[in-house]
Parts: sequence; structure tokens; C-alpha cells
Amino acid sequence: MKQKYTKQIAFGTWMLLIVVLSAATVLEKLFGSARISTHLYGSYPFVFLWLVCVTSSVIYIFQRKLYRNKAAFLLHCSFVCILAGAAITFLSGDRGYISIRQGETSNYYISDNDGERHFLPFSLKLLRFDIEYHPGTNQPADFKSFVQTENEIHQISMNKILKQKGYRIYQHSYDSDETGTTLFISHDPWGTNVTYAGYLLLGASLLILLWLRIGRKGFLFLAVPTACVWFYLSQLNPTTPVLRSPMLAAHVSVIMIAYTLFLFIFISGITALCSPKRREKLYRCNSVLLYPAVFLLIAGIFIGAVWANISWGCYWRWDAKETWALITMLVYAVPLHKKSIRMLNNPVKFHYYCVFAFLSIVITFFGVTYILGGIHSYV
Repeated sequence: MKQKYTKQIAFGTWMLLIVVLSAATVLEKLFGSARISTHLYGSYPFVFLWLVCVTSSVIYIFQRKLYRNKAAFLLHCSFVCILAGAAITFLSGDRGYISIRQGETSNYYISDNDGERHFLPFSLKLLRFDIEYHPGTNQPADFKSFVQTENEIHQISMNKILKQKGYRIYQHSYDSDETGTTLFISHDPWGTNVTYAGYLLLGASLLILLWLRIGRKGFLFLAVPTACVWFYLSQLNPTTPVLRSPMLAAHVSVIMIAYTLFLFIFISGITALCSPKRREKLYRCNSVLLYPAVFLLIAGIFIGAVWANISWGCYWRWDAKETWALITMLVYAVPLHKKSIRMLNNPVKFHYYCVFAFLSIVITFFGVTYILGGIHSYV
């Protein structure tokens, strides 16, 4: 296939993904999360769209010999690895729930995939279930299941999982009389390993590329406010049990700094469009700032995915806030490819794009919170 057509397919499916994801969040509000999750996010056409985008992008990279830029090539390889892990999980992973009362033993769970009983290669006996409350309130600080497997006693609680023979077991909920528990079971031995390998490669490539793009001084300047926000957030003591994790501070702090940089790019973009004399200078400035802004957003999204897997046994739930964070990443990653999308080498078009791209952040912050809703909406 000619390079021209490969590029059109790669960037065309990229744009189509943005449109599909945007429409999906609206449809989710209208028809419910379960329905859209089954018929769109969990559908083979949606998976096929990602496959076409990734395959055409890989072909285009080799056609342009972009692998010569090793750091950028590793970054793109990490995305391929992460998506490959997600595909393996989609095709071969299983998850479900097991409900046990105190003193009872169970060796099966009800699968989400087919609603049938799936037997475990071990038995779980619930010895005791405890709830810890915040002093003077009826707000749970944590809830814990003490279970026995093969003469070993384990504690399962929020952010503390049990790994047993390829299965990951999470605390999910409990019975109203507080003498029974519901545990979430995840079985994904291959997909998890591939996905985590992609995360490690992603982290390394982001650090290398960021160092190359903004230099040592820029790297240190960026690290200081990020560390300050992280330290402040790490001192908070959320009442919700699942939020009592050190990964909350890391997840939120890098995304906050990323959105702050996007706000600066938006303001300077408007300034550049209103002031031709400053346009070229601001074009160079914003072209550089896009790298830490996008990279921090990417880091924040995938830190959140790891945290979600640790806490809930699922990297991604296609919640509206998660989806719009992904849309924002896809939108702002476009001007990082100016060598392929040459129109963005024009300062005027570049600034117009960055100004309108800020709408994705407005929707992520306000549209999701006040209109679309979801598990990340707190009003």
C-alpha cells in the first residue's frame, strides 16, 4: 500500500475514534452504561476500528522509517503493547463475583461473560468480615474479608488484593447484616503481563522523550510543581475506602499540571491569534509545551488505569470522565505529528487548532460533571 493511503487510513481512523468515543458518552447518558458497554465498547466492530488504526499506524511508521527516532518509536511500541494486552484480556480474560457468608466455603464464581458458574482451582472459606468506621461516624473507613485457602489465612480489603493460582480476588461489597461478603474475581494471566510490560515501556519512553524535548532545566522546572501538588494531595485522608491509596496523589497531580499547561496553551493561542507580532514566538513556545502537557496527561491516565486494576480488577470502565480524558489525549496528540500533518506547521492554523482543542478539556471538567455524569462525577 502506498504511504499516502496508509497515512490517510491511520489518521482517518484516529479522527473516527475521537468521533465515536465522543458520541458514545452521549449515547451512554441517553441509553445507560450497561447497554452502550455491551453494544459499543464491548463490540467487535469497535475492537476492529482500534485494530485498523494500530495496524495502519505501524505500517506508516515503517514506511516513513520513523523507527530511526528510537525514543518516539519506543513510545509508539508501548501503545501497541498496551492495546495488545487489552485485546488479549478482551478475548481470553474472565471476571465474575463470588458471594460467601461467614463460616461458608465456596469454590466457584458467577462469570460476567456468560452468567454461568466457573469453578476455581481452590476453595475460599470466609472466616470473618469486618468493617472499620471513621471515629464518630457511620462512614466506612475500610472493610475486610479474612479468608482461608489451602490452610493459609489472607486478608482482602480495599486496595489489598489476594493473588491465588492466576486469579486476582478483590473486595467488592458486603451483605447488609455485615456477616457476608461479595468478592470480585479476575482471571487474566496473559493480558495483565503484556499490559504491564507496555506500561513500563511507556513510562521509560515518556521520560526519555520529555528529557530530549525540554532539556534538563525544563524537566526540573516541571518536576517541582508536580511534586508540590503530589505532596499536598498525599496528605489528604479521603473518607471513601478505595480512595485511600498513594496512587490517588500521583494520578491527580500529574493530570492537574497537564491541564494547567493546556490552559496556558489555550490563553497564549488566543493571544497569538490577536497579536500577529507575537504569533511566531508563541508558536515555538506552545510547540514545546505540548510535549510535557500531553505526556503528563498520558502518564496520569495510565497511572489511573493501574490504580483501577489494583482497586477494582479492571483497567478501564469506559466511564465518561475516563473516555473524555482519552479523547483529550487523542486530540492534543495530533499537533505532535506536524511532520505528517503539515497544515499544523502554519502558526495560525496551529493556534486555531489548540484553541478549539481546549473544548475537550472543558467537556471533561464541566460537561461530564454537570451533564454526562458517571462514577467520576461528584455532584
